[in-house]
Amino acid sequence: MSSDGGRLLDHVEQMEIAAEKALSFVAGMSKSSFLTDEKTQMAVAMALVILGENVTRILALNPHIDTEHPQVPWVKIKGMRDLVAHDYYELQLDVVWKTLQDDLPPLLSQLRMLRQIRAQGE
Repeated sequence: MSSDGGRLLDHVEQMEIAAEKALSFVAGMSKSSFLTDEKTQMAVAMALVILGENVTRILALNPHIDTEHPQVPWVKIKGMRDLVAHDYYELQLDVVWKTLQDDLPPLLSQLRMLRQIRAQGE
């Protein structure tokens, strides 16, 4: 495997870790608890930034990965990162909660599958 392929896998793994951490931060938490817990909100926000930063690096290594693996919402992840990093005080926490509940669990599955496919050399 090329060094770029190895770096790509490292970035995908870092995305997995960030998604897992974000989910662990809210495990067992209700939406109303999340909406009043500033520490958890900030921890989740940082995990979302890490996800998006890794997408940026992945796209730099493989600009066609979004068409090769369209099941991963590359552009949306990067857009969420930009929103969190540049407009944190405009962040809609309801949207973040929905992302945690509806988008991150399937994203984790997609990332694991992608890492497995890429590790096998596809």
